[in-house]
Amino acid sequence: MADPASIVSLILETGRVITCLINYAHAVQNAKADSRRLSEELFALKGILEHLAAHERAPQPDDSKDSTAAIDPAILSRTLYTTSQLLGSLLKDLEEPATKSQRLKQRLTWPFTQDQFNKHLARLERVKSWLILVLMTDNASATQDLHQEINTLTGFLREDLKIRAEERNLAENRSLFAWLAPVSPANAHLRASRAREIGSGRWFLHGHVTPWLLTGPQSKNILFLVGKSGAGKTTLFAQVVDELTVQSSADPDSSFSLAYFYCAFGDTASQDLVNILGSLVAQLSSSMPSILDSIRPIYNDTPKSQTHRHPIDINILEDAIIRHSSGSRQVVLLIDAINESLHAERIKRSLLRLASLSTNLRIVITSTTDVISSIHATAVNMNAEVIRNDIEAFIHHRFKQDETLGHLSAALKEEISTTLLSEADGSFRWAQLSLDNLSAQRTAKSMREALRNLPGTLRETYASILERIAPSDWLFAREALFWLSFAKRPLTLRELNEAVVLGETTTVLDDDMTLVSPHVILQICQGFITRDRTGKVNLAHSSVKDFLTSEWIRSSRVQYFSLDPSTADSTIMRKCLSYLCLENLRSGYRPSPILAMQRLQEYPFLEYAAQYWALHGASCKFEDRDRQMVNRFFETKHLPQRGNFGAWVQTLIPEADIAHIETTHPLYYAASFGLVSVVRAILDSDPDIDVDAPGGRFGSTPLFVACWRSNYEVARLLLSVGANPNILDASSGLTSFSLARLKRHRPLAGILETALVK
Repeated sequence: MADPASIVSLILETGRVITCLINYAHAVQNAKADSRRLSEELFALKGILEHLAAHERAPQPDDSKDSTAAIDPAILSRTLYTTSQLLGSLLKDLEEPATKSQRLKQRLTWPFTQDQFNKHLARLERVKSWLILVLMTDNASATQDLHQEINTLTGFLREDLKIRAEERNLAENRSLFAWLAPVSPANAHLRASRAREIGSGRWFLHGHVTPWLLTGPQSKNILFLVGKSGAGKTTLFAQVVDELTVQSSADPDSSFSLAYFYCAFGDTASQDLVNILGSLVAQLSSSMPSILDSIRPIYNDTPKSQTHRHPIDINILEDAIIRHSSGSRQVVLLIDAINESLHAERIKRSLLRLASLSTNLRIVITSTTDVISSIHATAVNMNAEVIRNDIEAFIHHRFKQDETLGHLSAALKEEISTTLLSEADGSFRWAQLSLDNLSAQRTAKSMREALRNLPGTLRETYASILERIAPSDWLFAREALFWLSFAKRPLTLRELNEAVVLGETTTVLDDDMTLVSPHVILQICQGFITRDRTGKVNLAHSSVKDFLTSEWIRSSRVQYFSLDPSTADSTIMRKCLSYLCLENLRSGYRPSPILAMQRLQEYPFLEYAAQYWALHGASCKFEDRDRQMVNRFFETKHLPQRGNFGAWVQTLIPEADIAHIETTHPLYYAASFGLVSVVRAILDSDPDIDVDAPGGRFGSTPLFVACWRSNYEVARLLLSVGANPNILDASSGLTSFSLARLKRHRPLAGILETALVK
């Protein structure tokens, strides 16, 4: 006999799943149909379980043929167990998440893909089939006949549950990886791989990388590829990644594990050492799962709130890599374009530490400059001679693939090939743009003329492309190039389209100001910008930014397009603030998260402006007009629904309660972003301000949030006006004093001691 109590518990569990489904149907658009189908199956399951429970409770005569006792108790027990597993799996997918932001997301989205939904339906059908078979079996003979069928169904569900467990483990790792490796190199690799031409790059892979990897443990375990901008380093790097990935994937018992990363000047997050190492560790975990053993407990102990969750300590990541590259399995790390990181020196020191502590580690690095000179590094220089074969392979590939170039006579093809090879001077990018120019010609005569007048250098080539832009489009082109050169992250085309029409004094954004064609920027800046498969717009090559910010362009015929890095952050901060102060956003926060999300669709650039104005501000020196602009923005908090300030906070923190938006003082956000000048301006303008007023989602004081985010200059300023370091932060259980005892906040201890002495 089965335990009636276990059946009753299954009935109750089924009811809980049904309740969750009904709640989803009320909250999530387009979820009602799927929710109804699952609910129908669950109601049917509940009815079968209730019928089975009634059977188990009823007294059974000794000679009864209608008794479920005829069924093997082990089979019935297994049936009930697998039913419980299925219900538990469904309930876990539907249960309320721990954090508020996740709960908000849950209310807005259906938790199942179509494939997952179909699998759940199939699993429910199998469970129902088992239980119906149990109820229909009326004698031992039938039990024996159905025994195999039930075992088959058991096998199916066991396999389903195994797959489900793997899916759940993957989902748990996704959450871990979102913290450990917030930057993925996948899109950058796809762009770089597409640029590679068949037959190119073999000299580096087979002449340097492969022999170097085949040698045993050695002191020179860094291979450093050096070449000028436009030489094709990233393309070579992508080929190495592809080739080594194929080798390691083809053989499950491969002798090495591989991880790679791309630094990008247009994405500040990709330049941060903790993100680089985190991504490498996350990739290595696919072949070495144990590398996460020392990291998972740290993740589990961190606050679930993203606001109070710090990145992992760099030393922990380095130690994990060292420890797991000390065995028989070789670990190969590849990092491209470290010169494009603002933290290149820090990256270099970390890689040298890894190399010095593990001779079984192999590290491939690319850069435009010789940033590593060490006993652990072997440099490979990309000069004109070594990459001539690559350029030649590229030219012949274009002859085959390009319809215009493919129809040329053999003599003209030979003339083009000879000219480009003799004048490329090791610049793959120059050869590519020159072929693009030739391909755009309409006759062989005009092509020969263009060939005779090819710009002699890459910068001359860029200047010629700029000269072809119509003067009426100059402003849009310069603005687009400016934003793509200095934005903190890649922009979507919709974001860029709004950014290019934005001025520092813009007050209203209407249909008369927007670009008529959403793709006009791509047409105007052809040759300079590209759009990837995710919709992000990028400069076509890092050499474009080098050109636009060079000394040469400032006195050239295209000086209008020159860009000044020293004023870029100030300009972007002002334009972002102008956007946030638009009359369009004067209505303030919206009453529901769904309406707030709809506003992001109406105003594509709003998210970037909200998230990054302060980060640009923290990177520049504030002038009086900047302080006045920030104060004007913050003063909108007195408008209904907190005006533009309220719209900003709701965009910044979509899950924030209206009460938090209404009560949090701008000082809290200025302290959180580390805006020393803004904090000082706020304190000067309001001598009676409560510097310890709690704010934000977690009721933290400005001092605590400044300390938590390592904004120590702000912390010093707040302490100087009497901020209390002993106030307990409810969300973390720490004070500013106890925070100073943590390893990563040691500089805070000195600041607090100095404040106490004063």
